[in-house]
Parts: sequence; C-alpha cells; structure tokens
Amino acid sequence: MQAQSPELALAEFVKRFQGKARIAPFAMNIQVLIQSLADADLDYRQLATVIHHYPVITARIIALANSVWTCPATPITTIEAACIRLGHSVVKSVSIALAVASSFNIARCPVFNPMHFWTSTMLVAEASKLLATKLPSHAGYPVELLYTAQTGGILHALGLLWLADNLATETSEALQHSSAEPLLTVSQALIDRIGIDYCSVGAWIGKQWQMPEELICVMQHHRDDPHQADAPASVILVGAAAKMSSSLICDTQEFPDYPDLHALGIDSNMQKAVMLQIAKKLDTTKELAKTLFL
Repeated sequence: MQAQSPELALAEFVKRFQGKARIAPFAMNIQVLIQSLADADLDYRQLATVIHHYPVITARIIALANSVWTCPATPITTIEAACIRLGHSVVKSVSIALAVASSFNIARCPVFNPMHFWTSTMLVAEASKLLATKLPSHAGYPVELLYTAQTGGILHALGLLWLADNLATETSEALQHSSAEPLLTVSQALIDRIGIDYCSVGAWIGKQWQMPEELICVMQHHRDDPHQADAPASVILVGAAAKMSSSLICDTQEFPDYPDLHALGIDSNMQKAVMLQIAKKLDTTKELAKTLFL
C-alpha cells in the first residue's frame, strides 16, 4: 500500500479536526526574534539590545544567569551581564525556546513530559550547532548555517507542542502507546492515532506563522530516512542531531554512524566527537530544562 502524501494527510487532518485544528498567533513575535538573532556578528551589547525588546525573556535570562545552573560570584542585574555570563549560544537557544514555550499550554496534556521534551530539544540544538562546526570550510556553506541549524534544533518538534495543547487527549493516547511499545516511535503513534505526525504539523504551523522556508523544511523533513539528495544541509544536521539526542537520552551506549553526514564531509570520528561533547552536557542540559520549564 502506497504511503499517503504529507499534503493529503494534512488536508484530511485539518478536515477531521475542524474546530480544533486552529493556529493562534505567537505569544511573542518569534519571527523578528529569529531574524534579529541570526546576525553572527552580534556582540554582547547588541545581543542584549535584541533581548531587551522581550521583557519576559529578559527576566528569565537574568534569572537563569543568577541560578544554581551558573552560580555567579555576585548577583547579575542587567541583561548584558547575563548574556556575557551565559554566552551567545545559550542565550540564543534559550530565547527562542522561551518564545516558543510561551505560545502553548502543555499542561492540558498530562502525559506530555516537559522535562524530557526540553532536555531533548536543547541537546538537539547543541548537537546541530556542533555538527555545523564540523562542515568542511571549502564546501562554501553560508556562515549563518550554524545558527540556522541551532534554531532548527529548537524548533524541530514544534508540532508536538501544538498537539499537546490543541489535541491533548489524542496526543496523550499516542504518547502512552509509544511508551508501551518501545519499537513504536512517537511519530508513528501519532500517525496511527490522528493520521499525521508532529513533523507535518510543525511545518504547517511554520507556514502559518511565516517562518523562514529553511526552518519549515527542517521541521517537515528532519526525520526523512534517507534524506533526499537535494535536502538542505540544515535538515541533515538536525536529523542526525535528533538521533544522537535520542540515543543519548535512551542510554543505548551506541555511537551510530550517519551516512548522510558523510555526504556533507562529516566523517565517523567527527560524529563521535560531537556525540561525546553532548554526552558531557547531558546533566547540565537537564538542569537547564528543569530551571526554565518546570
């Protein structure tokens, strides 16, 4: 039996859940935030200026900089000092994650585990960024690819947040089914229950929110196996990062090799190096997720 096209599956999904399948506007203007943070040349003062336009994010980042997660010697009271303490990468990831989280009420889905979700998401973002640093310099990838991959890592499972908020009962059932069947992925469990996976839902949301096309492509296709020959590098990077994160969190004690990364010039040793780097950050990432989202 031929698999249903994503377009047809989405159309049937929207029709089936008419009345529930609606998209509210972002609680924060994430499109502008993503665009503003994309500048690789931002210094800390400029980064602080961007974040300053978002009072809730500003408050949370200052709180994070003063938390036990960083243990500053003296209290940090300004957003610029907080940015310096946390570093560009953490501030960018956390800012986008907070903007995304503020748009959904995941408490409606009691089976949804925010600690697991955000630990995984932050690891995917970190691994995506690290993999991007391994790309050969002669390949001519744009400098903003590193940030695109990192942002794609934060957004890759956006659809699951929307489902937990808007289709809480159905999503709970799918998550329970996946938990009871170790070989059943969350994506397949959702397809079995509602006819569509979180990747297609994420891309649908991204289009409605007018996100950059490459990020929409990441959300839609990062789980493709194998990836299409013309898939953007960001899609392949985030896809591999998601598998690395899953392997690490599930503690499989494996270092999987990803052929698609070889095609980008990232060999097995480079992949293993990234896996070891994110493994060292697992505990601190869990603490970060706990501090921000619990």
